[in-house]
Parts: sequence; structure tokens; C-alpha cells
Amino acid sequence: MKLGIAKLSIKQSRRFVLKRSGQGVRVSIRKIIPIILVGIGLFSFLCLKAQAQPKLDFSGMVKLFLSIYSADRYYWAFDSPHEKGDFATKRLESRFSLKASLSESVSAGVRLDVFSSPEAFFGLRDFPEGGELASPGRAEPFELSLFEAYIKVNHFLLKNLDLTVGKQRIQWGTADKLNVIDNLNPVDLANFLTFDPDYYLERRPQTAFNLEYYPFKDIKLQLVWLVNRQYSPLPSGFSEMLVMNLPPMPSISLTVYKEKPNLKRTNLGARFSTVLKNVDLGVSYYSGNYSLPYVDQVAFSYPGTGSTSVNFTYPRKKVIGLDLSSEFKSIGWWTEMALVLPEKLTAVYDGFIYSSGVYLPVYFRFPLMEKKYWQWVAGLDYTFSLFDGLYLNVQYLRGFFDEAKFSQEARNYFGLRKGMWFGDLGHYLAGRAELRLLRGDLKLSLNSVLNLRSGEEAKGSAIFYPAVEFKLKDALSFRGGAILGTGEEDLSKFGRFRRDQIIYLSTKVSF
Repeated sequence: MKLGIAKLSIKQSRRFVLKRSGQGVRVSIRKIIPIILVGIGLFSFLCLKAQAQPKLDFSGMVKLFLSIYSADRYYWAFDSPHEKGDFATKRLESRFSLKASLSESVSAGVRLDVFSSPEAFFGLRDFPEGGELASPGRAEPFELSLFEAYIKVNHFLLKNLDLTVGKQRIQWGTADKLNVIDNLNPVDLANFLTFDPDYYLERRPQTAFNLEYYPFKDIKLQLVWLVNRQYSPLPSGFSEMLVMNLPPMPSISLTVYKEKPNLKRTNLGARFSTVLKNVDLGVSYYSGNYSLPYVDQVAFSYPGTGSTSVNFTYPRKKVIGLDLSSEFKSIGWWTEMALVLPEKLTAVYDGFIYSSGVYLPVYFRFPLMEKKYWQWVAGLDYTFSLFDGLYLNVQYLRGFFDEAKFSQEARNYFGLRKGMWFGDLGHYLAGRAELRLLRGDLKLSLNSVLNLRSGEEAKGSAIFYPAVEFKLKDALSFRGGAILGTGEEDLSKFGRFRRDQIIYLSTKVSF
């Protein structure tokens, strides 16, 4: 379907609106100040503790990611229109991590990521995570990101009570990437669509207070307070991605609302974990928001007189989670189950129908989502003694990270069907195979995700990540591969990437 060009409107309300700016360097004062303060604070703290002889661990990575399109696309895509053979130094990435043990009970960590791409042009766009860049001459766009910055205090106030404060990654669940209960850190959708395998379903650290208490052996109680709402980074061109499910309509004015920060509406998480007869068990609770936006209002102007107003929001939700993992005769297994309780959000469809030669107004109000629904994932893995090891991993998933269970009215009026981005819950089969050769220096791998057909509304599709990686030195490795999508382009999830097939080469140095 072909839709009108979507544009973001900037409005003032009880919520904040997601804003976008031009291309260039995305390093605003708002982002630099926290980085500088954290750096100065950590440096000063280290100096004050110099007599205690703190232990420092500095590490990092430099990577060059090159990519080439292997097919033509002359209309809009997730990245941009392109021709077969279009080539770019997609990203030059540097990562710097510093961890300091200041005493037996106090430690700290900082990680800075820098992305640069002097030739990052496929058509008219920079690399996707550059969707909000500002510009000093637009000569060499780059992005500076404070990935992590935290301080950890062991035995805080009580013995066996640990406190971690700052921007941190707090992982919940046992599945391999395809977690359904890992709600504390949102998926980085911008980097997911760069097709860089290193960022496949990566989650972004968040600012939090993380309390972990170990009252007995193999028992942990965890309480997490997330200071801000959790929002997934969105790629350049995300507005077109959001509206592609909607039925054909006139020129679209698209607004994405964020809630105004308020201490009464911050996010919380709690988890109990233990070991029962060699089975790792976790029970969790999350109260917060969906990290991706969903349509809640569509308003048509009188036919032929104006644009269509489409509003998106980040609904709240509560999630009760259960995760299990263990091993049986060298076969690893795991499962996660999430009972999702979305807020009672009323959606609005305000439009017209054509009857007896005239347009009649219609106005419908209905619940956006079901009262409750389940998401789950189950998987197995095993390593065969073939060559230097053949690792196989398979998982079955209900509900990809961008999906939710919508009401029948929302599916009818907003087109939120299965098998589409930001659509209804679908079923997936994911697999990973890795064969190691030459004492592990050579690795052949294939990752894949299959979106299984579900009735007439969802067609089957798949995406494959074949790769070859060679480790020349302990710190130097080369990897080449491809990203291949298959399926019906307009009626399936991964089929939309069929014309965005990429061949890539990655060079990485770690230190």
C-alpha cells in the first residue's frame, strides 16, 4: 500500500512529543554535560582513593563495518532507496570501558561508545542511529554515547545487600536474545535496523537504583527503581515504519507522545530467584511502560479538505514473569513466560463512510488492547563433538519484541494484524548454528528467525544471517556475511527486507 508522506508535529500537552532534528553531529549540551560530570566525578573519586591503590581495568574495541546492497529498491525502505552495488563504510565504531575497584566494597564502571561514518550515505540518509543528528558543517557525522556509568556498593547498610546506582544493564530471563520478561532495558530498534549482527536485539542500559539481597545461599531478592520511562531508540525513517500497518489514507500528520516525567509514574521491577534441584528459577514483576509506541487515535478530515491526524503513545503495562533453565544430559533448556496486563487505554477512530452519495461521519471508541495476554519462549541447545565443536540452538517464540495483543476493533480499524511490524502477536522459530575449525580460530555460523504463517492474515517469512569469522590474533578478527530476507513483501514481517539484502565485512580489534 502507498501512504502519504508522514510528518511529525510538535505539540504541547500533558505529555512530551518525540522530536526529531536534522542530520549532522548529535552531541547536544544536554548529553555532553552528564558525560563530563560522570568523568570528572569518577576521576576525582579515583584520586581521593589513590592511597587505597584502586585496581583499574581498561578495555575497548575498534570496529569497521562495511556493507553493500545486493538488490535494487527504488521506493522507500527502512533504510533508504538504493541500487544494487551501493556501498558505504557504514560505521566506524570505538568503544572504551573503564572499571575501577576502589575498595573491597566499592567499584565503578564507565563505557563510552563513539560512532563515526564519513561516507555513511545510502541515498539521502546517514546511518540509522544518526536520525537525530545536528550538524557542524555535516562533513563527518558522528555520535557520542554514554552507554554505561554506575557505582556499586557491596554490603550496603546490611550484609549481603548490594546497591548499584547509575546507567546500567539489568538482565532478566534465560532465553537467548528473544526474552519476553527482560523489560528493564528497551531494545535498541535503531541499531537493530543497521543489520549489524553485533547489535541484534541489543538492549540499552537505563538509569536505575538496583538493590540485590542474598539472604541465603542460592536465593536472591532484587528491587529495581527506574528513574525514567523506558523508550527504545528509533531509527531514521521510523515514522513511515509506524504507519505501514494502517489502511490507505490521505496525507498523514503523525504525532508520537511521551509522558511528562513524574516521580509518581516511574517504573519498578522486582524479582525472586533461586535454584531448585539444579533448575534455575526466577519469578519477576514489572510495572512500567511499553518501550515502543502504538497507535491510539486516528482522525480523518472531511475527504479532500485536509490531512489525517494519527497519534501514537507508549501505553503502560504490568508483567508477571516466570523463567526456568537447566541441563539434561548435556542438553541445555530454558523457558520464559510473561503474563502481560496492559493499561485500559481507549482508542479512537474518527472518520467518514460513503453512503448514498454523501460522506457520513463515524466515531468509534474501543479498547486498544486485550485485558491480558501471554508471551512465551522455549529453547534447547547442544554442542556436538564435530571438528572443534558444533553448537546448535533452537527457540520457539510467541510474541516478538514489537508486538502486543490488540482488541478485535483495533485490528479491524488500525490494521494491527499478525505478521507485521508493531502488529498482533505472531509465532516464530529461531535457530543458531556455529561450527568451529582450526582450534576455534575459524567460525562458520548461521542465525535465522522464521515468522510462521498464522491463517490468511499473516504470511510466512524469514531472515537469515550467514557469517564467516576468522581470528588472526587474540585481539584481531575479521568477519564477512550477509543478511537475507525472504517472504511476501507486503504481507509478511521479514519479507519487507527482501530488497534490502546486504553483504558485509567487519574488522574488529579488541584491547
